[in-house]
Amino acid sequence: MPAVISKPVRAGLPGRSLGAAAVISLIVVVYSYRQHRNTAAKAKKSMAALATAISSASMRNLRSSNTYTAGQWIESDERERQFDADAAYFQGGPSGLNTDGKRARLDRVFLQQLCALARIIIPSLASKEAAIIAMHALFLVLRTWLSVVVAELDGKIVKHLVRGQGRQFLAGLLSWFAIAIPATYTNSMIRFLESKLALSFRTRLTQYVHDLYLNDNLNYYKLQALDSRIAHPDQFITTDVARFCNKLASFLSNLGKPTLDAIIFNVQLIRGVGLQGTLGMFGMYMATASLLRAWTPAFGRMAAEHASLEGDLRAHHARVITNAEEIAFYRGEERESEQLQGSLQRLIAHARSVAARKVPHVVLEDMVIKYTWSAFGYLACALPFFMAPTGRMSSSGDGGSGHRTQRFVTNKRILVNLSDAGGRMMYSIKEIMELTGYTSRVYSLLSTLHALRRDDYERPRAAACGGTAGEFALSRAHGIVYQDIDGVRLTGVPIVAPGGDGGGELLVRPLTWEVRRGEHWMVAGPNGVGKTSVLRVLAGLWPAFAGVVERPEPAEIIYIPQRAYLPLGSLRDQVIYPHTHDQMQALGRTDEELMEVLTAVHLAYLPAREGGFAARKEWKDVLSGGEKQRINLARMFYHLPRFAVLDECTSAVSADVEGLMYEHAKQLGITLITISHRPALYKYHTYLLRLG
Repeated sequence: MPAVISKPVRAGLPGRSLGAAAVISLIVVVYSYRQHRNTAAKAKKSMAALATAISSASMRNLRSSNTYTAGQWIESDERERQFDADAAYFQGGPSGLNTDGKRARLDRVFLQQLCALARIIIPSLASKEAAIIAMHALFLVLRTWLSVVVAELDGKIVKHLVRGQGRQFLAGLLSWFAIAIPATYTNSMIRFLESKLALSFRTRLTQYVHDLYLNDNLNYYKLQALDSRIAHPDQFITTDVARFCNKLASFLSNLGKPTLDAIIFNVQLIRGVGLQGTLGMFGMYMATASLLRAWTPAFGRMAAEHASLEGDLRAHHARVITNAEEIAFYRGEERESEQLQGSLQRLIAHARSVAARKVPHVVLEDMVIKYTWSAFGYLACALPFFMAPTGRMSSSGDGGSGHRTQRFVTNKRILVNLSDAGGRMMYSIKEIMELTGYTSRVYSLLSTLHALRRDDYERPRAAACGGTAGEFALSRAHGIVYQDIDGVRLTGVPIVAPGGDGGGELLVRPLTWEVRRGEHWMVAGPNGVGKTSVLRVLAGLWPAFAGVVERPEPAEIIYIPQRAYLPLGSLRDQVIYPHTHDQMQALGRTDEELMEVLTAVHLAYLPAREGGFAARKEWKDVLSGGEKQRINLARMFYHLPRFAVLDECTSAVSADVEGLMYEHAKQLGITLITISHRPALYKYHTYLLRLG
């Protein structure tokens, strides 16, 4: 076997290489410092944009508001065009991808999902995210180059130490400290750009989800009431989106840097130990990588299942918080505790199972990466010296020994860096598998929202009730809806509670009904007959399976549900909802008008009692049941629509106050459609529609 003779590594540090390193590093440091000052300020704006994403999404979709500017219309139309263009990339729904992550693996499906999401988080090469990635790549290249320079410098220092050259040794130490300045700054900038990239990804993706989730297509309602593909959407929108963005940003660093290191260090290693030694190292890496891949558990499926179990636990806690008073009345804490403990035990059992499966994988991984690769690396570095002719090894005397020491230390340092790069590439396999799980869940959310946007629903199959099987399947809802008449008209519209593919439940046979301006109608009937369902179909919450639904424009009709909704905000925000204070001021409305509105619903005492219109409290806990319902009616008097649909919204209000509010609404020219079974309200209406 021919001897493998190592070639000398030509390193001019502290000569030309150190000078070039110092000049380039100084340029990068100065440039990066200027960029850091700009990006630090932009990072604060990014966080503020993320915090206000939900409010801005709502603002863009208030088409009924008179303060909806031309710029907002243009922005909304551009967003709709983007949704139309993106829809083709989100055709695969969770039914084919399995929301629980059981099919989350590194394959073509994962790459297609990732490319679809990349269209959102990196919209163009001129975007901010592309610039951050480019700068991040620049610092990764710089760090790899500095690693090569440090390896050569390490060999130089040891050579001077072996030869006893004190001045050169001290000069090498000074060079070591000089190179440490750009090296540490480079490492800090890589971490900073990684976090900034994750924040930019999350801001853009969350904004996109909010625009698709909270819009006038009512996707936020349909996702929970009419579709069964996504459970706990809050878990998807908050936790899963954040984890996906963090994993993707770290993936670019954890895999990009080792890959770059492997390429550059292999080139350097060929110069040090020869082509045969490098090929041997590469073959060993490939063999052990195949072994580790075969023994790697399904971390993507585990991550997706863990996220799903966390969502279940969070949902149970949220239900307890939302219904705390009712649970307390029933003394149901023991039952709720059992359910919470059940969710917690399932989460803990899964976490323990994951930890148990990681133990043998980590043992094998450490054995291969930390010990097998290091031992083989020492062998590759030493063989050229042992296999070289004896005379040639000792011909240079002490100088030859110093050169051999320099080459060995330099090659060893490069080999250690190469092994570290290979190890990080192997460790990144776990992160890639976890990334597949989060990618699958985020893609499932977006594909479902796009499907709901085109009225494509999916529910579990169920037996039809009240009609032929499949007659009232959601896929067969083909009613026509118009929003351009001065009245309410239903022509041949069946009222159907949406069900699975087997069909929904027919509540009211095809209904033909017309409400003209000034005709006050009351819809009455026993409980469960479908009174509120008529409201849901009229408002567009439920689809019209057949016939024609005609209603006024959104600004001309208001729907007041039975359960009062009090958003976060001031007392003023409760009255003007869904308007904001800025919209109220743009319309020229004042607090004095709001006081007149509260007087009309007999709540004029509220501002003085609660500390003014700007007071901010948890209003659902502060106000009584009757006050909550009267706040709802105050919104009707504030917005002054032509038509108002009231669904049992005065059940907690005294009869005398109830009558005064009804009379006041009629005096203001509001046409009332009341859904109730209380005969006391008949006298405030002109016509009666009885169901059942």
